[in-house]
Amino acid sequence: MITLWPHRKFAQDASIGLPRRNGQDEQPPTSASRPVAFMHIPKTSGTALMSGLAGSCEPSAVVKGFDLCLFGSFREFGTLDASEQQRIYASSASLPAECQLITGHFALSTLRQAYPRAQIMTVLREPFSRLLSHWLFWRQHTEPMLAPLGKWADFVRYSRQPLTSFLSNPLLACQTDNLALRMLLWPHPLIPADQFIKPIHHERLIKEATAKLCSLEFVDVLENGNFVGNLERWIGRILSYERENETIAIPTEFRAPLHRELTAEAYELLRARSHLDLQLWAIIARRRMLDCDVTELRERTILANVARYGALMAS
Repeated sequence: MITLWPHRKFAQDASIGLPRRNGQDEQPPTSASRPVAFMHIPKTSGTALMSGLAGSCEPSAVVKGFDLCLFGSFREFGTLDASEQQRIYASSASLPAECQLITGHFALSTLRQAYPRAQIMTVLREPFSRLLSHWLFWRQHTEPMLAPLGKWADFVRYSRQPLTSFLSNPLLACQTDNLALRMLLWPHPLIPADQFIKPIHHERLIKEATAKLCSLEFVDVLENGNFVGNLERWIGRILSYERENETIAIPTEFRAPLHRELTAEAYELLRARSHLDLQLWAIIARRRMLDCDVTELRERTILANVARYGALMAS
């Protein structure tokens, strides 16, 4: 049996400054005329949720895409295929003015500025698992799959390196370093585009991110067994929810035994890159699941996902 983390350290990380609350569920959207905006954090089952929201809400106009928060300082978008360029919005002003559903990898600031009347929602995922999933999802991309991405494909190819190299690369900080917090606060003077967040700023940033997170009209965690029901009550409709866009196969040439990747150094890097997101996830998990032992939930989640990812990487 592989030990992935020192148990005492794990328990400490999962319980820092996380008050349990007996808050009530969010109210349903107040008006069908108000847009719903989904801040999609990568690898949080967002593709399935976007499909479900579009099918349930039946909006007359939908916006999907990206702003610049996940690209760091990368600006060579002209190298991408035209169809890919059309999905990227350089500013909130470039987004369509009239729509009922906005779904994509947009930072909270972009959504607030472009759609001030929108009811904004997001979903968090246990961050250790989310980050491993992100690495493997990129790693499954073959050269034909990368061709439309132009020079951005070079960033995705870093996922073919060992996990420690992937997590150590500052050029990928915009994708790997506490991504939920980054999307809640972007742009922020203490969050560099191509460097990791300095520990000296952690306390301030987690306070700011927590306030932003708690200002959303709906937020839940993917691991909550009542998550879909909570979302249905919020939108006031039945939601068709089937997992999509999951990592299903790693090309043979990019496989490596996962237990060899999950070294002590890799664990420390995973912890560092998800430490702030863990606090945000635990806050919402405790609020949504009042009788749940969050540390135990996280441990079960990680073990289940590592087993699944190990099978994907098996030669």
